[in-house]
Amino acid sequence: MCSTISVQLDALEALAAELSALAVELDDDADLCRHRAGALSAALDGHEGWAAGATATAWGSLTAVVAARTAAVAATLTAAAAAYRAADAALSEGIGAREHGVPEGPR
Repeated sequence: MCSTISVQLDALEALAAELSALAVELDDDADLCRHRAGALSAALDGHEGWAAGATATAWGSLTAVVAARTAAVAATLTAAAAAYRAADAALSEGIGAREHGVPEGPR
């Protein structure tokens, strides 16, 4: 069974750019969470301070993972759009060459 996939390359590239920007924001938030963990620990005494600091550190680590995965998806979409554009250009070039009587190559 053959399936056709239709891709709007401009929309795909726009989505990749948005995801890339989101990844940067998430990474900044991860750094902020990790840096504020010490302040939370200091603000509260005992176990509560430790728990708040540990939670902020864990949240920062989780946010960093989400940022990295978001950046990876953005890079994948960017590469896919570039590959589609290159394939489309090669196909167009081949069609144009045949229309102008340029030999296709060995048969």
